[in-house]
Amino acid sequence: MILLVLAAILSLTAGIGLKAYFFFNPEPQTIRERIEHDEETGRINLLLVGLDEVPGEDINRSDSIAFVSIDIDDKFVRMLSIPRDTRVQIPDRGWQKLNHAYAYGGVDLLKTTLVNYLGVPIPYHIIVNLDSFPELVDLIGGVTINVPKRLRYTDKAGGVHIDIPAGEQHMDGKTALGYVRFRHDALGDIGRVERQQVFMMAVFRKMKDPAMITRIPELIRQSMRLVKTNLTLSQAVQLASYLKDLDPSRAIFSTLPGKSAYISGTSYWLGELSSISEILSEKPLETVETEEVGEQAGREADTSAEVDLKELVASIKVPLSILNGSGASGMGKESATRLQSIGIDVVHIGNAKHYDYKFTNILYPPGEETEKAARSLGRLAGIPENLVRSDTSIRHVTMIMGHDYVNVLKRIELARNR
Repeated sequence: MILLVLAAILSLTAGIGLKAYFFFNPEPQTIRERIEHDEETGRINLLLVGLDEVPGEDINRSDSIAFVSIDIDDKFVRMLSIPRDTRVQIPDRGWQKLNHAYAYGGVDLLKTTLVNYLGVPIPYHIIVNLDSFPELVDLIGGVTINVPKRLRYTDKAGGVHIDIPAGEQHMDGKTALGYVRFRHDALGDIGRVERQQVFMMAVFRKMKDPAMITRIPELIRQSMRLVKTNLTLSQAVQLASYLKDLDPSRAIFSTLPGKSAYISGTSYWLGELSSISEILSEKPLETVETEEVGEQAGREADTSAEVDLKELVASIKVPLSILNGSGASGMGKESATRLQSIGIDVVHIGNAKHYDYKFTNILYPPGEETEKAARSLGRLAGIPENLVRSDTSIRHVTMIMGHDYVNVLKRIELARNR
């Protein structure tokens, strides 16, 4: 994953410098190879895979999987993280967890499985072995991340020890690996996917440092050594040229929406494929003009530009109630913790009447102050206006967390990092 971030940000900060590096270090026979893009959409699609070697086993399974779509016309990068437990149909293997595909047939079978599942072409791939991950992070001098809660886990048999305190932490490669691998809390693999996205944004911020420019040749050379990819160097420089004017705010990180379920005694993530087209056309809160939210919502979302997130937080002066309508264990408490970390008062946590809320809703008791707080909370969390409504039966502004909770929590995390 980090190679794509490096390619994007190196082109942001250096542009010509990156091109110059490839000019003086061309690949024989390949310098004229053109990078392939989807003729209909004008996008370049890649598969990003993180491998985790299991001691004593001859095969590896894909520990982290993400689909990246680069819009070369509108200059957007969209990354869709796909939980490894996603239930998919693997050719000649039947319905299984997605991460089994790599074990059965390597990156080719994994790509074929995802092409069938997502319905989009994926010509390129980048594979990072987690053994190489710390070295990649140390190459850029580590990253700084604000950790909402202490992350602690020990597996003596597996040689794993993670203990990361809450608060702002500067992480070296070893600590960062623990951060992106941790999944031993109520959110499980979904929480880990979210932390991986937070890590990616931290890399974006780090690479904006002008001091990184002088290290371009070293970073490119070492990154290419530590990953496996079917991108040639000439194709990589074309990719960089497409991204050279990209603003980090135009990089959008999402997670495949869905819900957990047990089928024949096995735990799966059941993805909502109907949301894929919406996710792959999503624009960030700061630039969004209109946003569709599905068949039931189907109305215009917040059309404001350049939203001042700090101002939104400051305008929420009433206490909130948080209800879990997603079915994900611990989601009410997790959401409350995130909101409290940015200074929003939460006085009640509970469960909704059912767990079938596809989208997060906000209800508020009649009153000018409560309506203002609810509208601000909606804009902060990226919730369309038609899902923020008055309800005479409640006492407090109430957020009912839906199946889109990963994206909602990501918006709250954005406000905290600002």
